[in-house]
Amino acid sequence: MDDELSPSLSGDAASAHGAAPAHGAGVARHGGPVRRAGRRIALAAGALVIAAGAVAATNAVPPPDAVDPSGVTMPTSDGGGWERAFSEDFAESTPTGQFESQYADRFSVYHGFADTAGTGRYQASTLTAHDGVLDMRLRTTEDGTPLAGGVVPLVDGQWGGQTAGRYSIRMKSDEVDGYGVAVLLWSDENVWADGEVDFPEGALGAPAFLNVHCLQDPAEKCVQHETDASLADWHTYTIEWTPVRMSFLVDGKVIGTTTESIPVSRMHLVVQAGSNDGRPPRDADGSLLIDWMTIDVPADGAEPPATLPSDGATAPAEGTWTPDSPGN
Repeated sequence: MDDELSPSLSGDAASAHGAAPAHGAGVARHGGPVRRAGRRIALAAGALVIAAGAVAATNAVPPPDAVDPSGVTMPTSDGGGWERAFSEDFAESTPTGQFESQYADRFSVYHGFADTAGTGRYQASTLTAHDGVLDMRLRTTEDGTPLAGGVVPLVDGQWGGQTAGRYSIRMKSDEVDGYGVAVLLWSDENVWADGEVDFPEGALGAPAFLNVHCLQDPAEKCVQHETDASLADWHTYTIEWTPVRMSFLVDGKVIGTTTESIPVSRMHLVVQAGSNDGRPPRDADGSLLIDWMTIDVPADGAEPPATLPSDGATAPAEGTWTPDSPGN
């Protein structure tokens, strides 16, 4: 029965599935606003760079088909100093709830421990590949336990180890009351102070947020921005992480860039969806769908730059860029 809970794993066993039970901030903590003091500090330090007029949905998307369910084909690496290290378009279908066994060489799967809100449980049975997508089906068991899903892509067959990268995911979700998603960079050592970068993040079917936690105080968000992109629609979200700058793109357009709170420790990408604060309604049931995912790393000897805003704007080498910055 795919709605039956498996026994809880120990902390060590949970780590073997991608992270310790305390992994990440998850979808619950990010739902709240930035504390005012932290936001004042972040803005005064010039930590956040957000382009005005966040990205709207891409127009003229061709009709979906079995190969490209979202209407946009998974891109190849486009050079510029980046080298493709991971890609997956979920062309291989699996029986319902059996994603883990057939994709074990490409993903580590969360299973058997509590989600970040503490009300749900990660279960491998929520994951199925079908019709060219990874389907995380989120729902509540008969005894009232919310089921959550989480995956960590394996780069060159290994878990973690990146110190820079470009991470893209094309996804959309149903509107599922009480559930949310976070696509995040998280510390290989499970240390919050190493950094946390969340993009996209939000309640399923709601607007997509960008959240970057401050290295000096990870309970604070040095970057928080609500984009114009809805998680209910197909969009491509990209994190570009370099040693000196991070940029964030929706459908190829920069919606934010920062030179502050950039992680220096080894990190890995996580996609996790589960319950928000509180307990979802018993009839809550829906899916997060992922068409494809890619990860690029710097090519040997290369130092690829993060993408800067276009439209004639010039971002400074350090500090903050906004459309209202002097000289724009």
